[in-house]
Amino acid sequence: MEFTAKLAGLNVGISSMYDEIYDLCHDYLTDGKPDFCISATSEDIRLERLKNFREAQIERIPFVDHPDSYLETLAVYRKIATQMLEHDTFLMHGAVVAVGEKAWLFTAASGTGKTTHIRLWLDNIENSYVVNGDKPLIHIGETVTVYGTPWAGKEGMQKNVGVDLCGIVSLERGLENRIERTAFPQIMPELIQQVYRPKDKTALEKTLKLLRELGGRIPLYRLSCNMDPEAAFTAYETLNRNSDQYE
Repeated sequence: MEFTAKLAGLNVGISSMYDEIYDLCHDYLTDGKPDFCISATSEDIRLERLKNFREAQIERIPFVDHPDSYLETLAVYRKIATQMLEHDTFLMHGAVVAVGEKAWLFTAASGTGKTTHIRLWLDNIENSYVVNGDKPLIHIGETVTVYGTPWAGKEGMQKNVGVDLCGIVSLERGLENRIERTAFPQIMPELIQQVYRPKDKTALEKTLKLLRELGGRIPLYRLSCNMDPEAAFTAYETLNRNSDQYE
């Protein structure tokens, strides 16, 4: 099956062996001419299965042998993320919430509570919505833009939009709600863990270059929070106020 999806402002031609990826990309389909093309092979799928097995061993969790159709979606997105680097766009693991035309990316180790925190925004902050709940794309151009993608985690929270990225927030659990600015050198090790890091040396160097540029252009924060609604208000009040200054 061959089709084209518009991702981060670019038309990506995708050649797939299974229908699952076509269904996944349904909201992003376009008739436009591809800017570049991607396909996955049986070997790519085998490597995805091996990667999942090794990660399960490291994290000491049960290995789930996903079907080939699902593994193909991962292999294709991995290739898309690598190709996007040529267009000053990279993949960062995190949950992105927006209010109007301003978005913020929350990143943290798995299990910290990113999704729970985002839901607090949806329930309590007027006009808030999720751009992407897991694997957004970030473009570094005249402005910094974060894009929704079909790859949105178990909850599938995503929207086919591009929004100005006004900050990145490192999230951690705490008894009290507190947010403060931080500098790129202090948060860089955490951000490196959350970006997609290609094995190719040149692609990896480009990723790190874009990450450094990102850290120099938008505000960075640490948020210590509990899971009460007040956590969303505390975060939004500071983030929105600082975004007005940032503009």
